[in-house]
Amino acid sequence: MDTAVLHPNAQITFMPEDNSSEQQYSYHPSLLASLNQQLRTSLKTPAKISAEEWPERITNVFSESVCQVINDSPALPVFQQCFQELTGFYCSLDIPAPLRQRQFINKNGLVMSPDYAIRTVLDSVRVSTFWQALSNILPQYAERECHLVYPACGPFAPLLLPVLHFLREQQRLPEKLEVTLIDIHPAAAQSLQALVGATQLDSVVQVLCQDACDYRAEHGSVDILLVEAMQHGLSREGHLNICQHFAPLLAEDALLLPEKVSVRAVLTQAGDEFPAEPRAEGEKNTRRIDIGPVLELSRDTLRQLDLLRLDDGSELIRCLQVKIPEDLDTSVEHILLLTTEIQVYQHLSLPEYASGITHPLPDLSVCIGFEPRNPQPGDLLIKPGDSILFYYRKQGLPGFLPVYVEPV
Repeated sequence: MDTAVLHPNAQITFMPEDNSSEQQYSYHPSLLASLNQQLRTSLKTPAKISAEEWPERITNVFSESVCQVINDSPALPVFQQCFQELTGFYCSLDIPAPLRQRQFINKNGLVMSPDYAIRTVLDSVRVSTFWQALSNILPQYAERECHLVYPACGPFAPLLLPVLHFLREQQRLPEKLEVTLIDIHPAAAQSLQALVGATQLDSVVQVLCQDACDYRAEHGSVDILLVEAMQHGLSREGHLNICQHFAPLLAEDALLLPEKVSVRAVLTQAGDEFPAEPRAEGEKNTRRIDIGPVLELSRDTLRQLDLLRLDDGSELIRCLQVKIPEDLDTSVEHILLLTTEIQVYQHLSLPEYASGITHPLPDLSVCIGFEPRNPQPGDLLIKPGDSILFYYRKQGLPGFLPVYVEPV
C-alpha cells in the first residue's frame, strides 16, 4: 500500500491493544480530499447498475485483466478499468463513509482506510508481478492440499482474487485449495465478503475480520503466506510483524510471497536522486554511494531475527551496521536513503522505482557532515568514518532506527 503523509492539522485514530480508548495522530489533510475527488471524477460508475449485474461485470474484468497479464500484454488501461469496476462495486455496498475513511494505528502498525487501500489496484507493476507469480504457483498444487493465507489484504485482496477467478475459469484451480483472507478493518472485511460472493468463490475462500497477528492455527498448517503490508523502506505498516507471527505456522516446504525483501542504505545528494526534471526511462542516479545492506527479509531470515526487548516494553530488531566513507565530500550535503528491492517469486521481482513500495525512503533525520538548519530532537549527527547500526522499530509506526556506534 502507499504512503500517508503526516501533518499536524488532521487526525487518524490509534486503537490500543485492549480497545479501551483512542488517541489521535495526524495525517495530511489533502489525502482524503484528493481521494474523494478521484472517486467523483475518475470512477463514474453508471447509476443504474443493479446488484444482479455486478457479479458479471467483476468476473469479466478479472478474466480480461489477468489474461492480458498472463499473456505478457498488460497495459495501464487494463488496471484502470479493473479499478473502476471494483470501486463501483465497493461504492454500491453502502458501507458508511466514516467507516470506509477510518484509518488507525494499532500495536503492529498503520491500518490504512479502505478508501485509500483500494488504490493498490492502480500499481500495475506490483499487481501484475504477483498475478504472474500466483498463476504459476497455484496449479502446482493440483494433486495436494494447499492452505493459502493472505493477511492484511485490504478491501479487494487484489493480488489474489482475480487470479483465483481466472484459474477456476481455466479449470486450473486446485481442488484442495483453501484460502483465508484476513483484514482488521470492518469495512475491508465487508467488501471482501461481498466480492467473494460476487465471484462465487465462497467454497474456496473464507474471510476473517481480525488483526493478522492474532490469527491462530496449527503449526505447519500454512502452505503459502501471501503478505504485502508495507510502504517504501519497509515502513509504517505491519509487514515484518505479520511475517514474524506467521513464521511458526508455515509448513516445512511453505512459500513466503514475496520471497525476499532487501533493504540497503545509500548516500546521495537530494538533487541527484530527485531532479527537478524527470529522468528518461531507465536512467539511474549514478552518483549514489552504496554503504551496505540493512535488512534482508526472507523465510530463512525470519527465524534468525535478533529481537531486543527494552525496559519500557518496546521491541526492536537489531539489523546490520554500515560505515560512512571516511573520504566523503562534506562540501555538499548528502542524504541517507533506504532502498528496497523485492523478489516476489524466482525471477519475478520489483526493482527500485518499479512500484510505490520500492521507491527509496529518505531519512532526513540523519545529518552527515553538516549541522541541520532547523534542528529537531530526533536528529542524528554523523561524521565521515562513523558507523551506524540500524534497528527496526516493531511498534507504533514500524520502520528503521539508525543509531550512532561508538568506536571501539
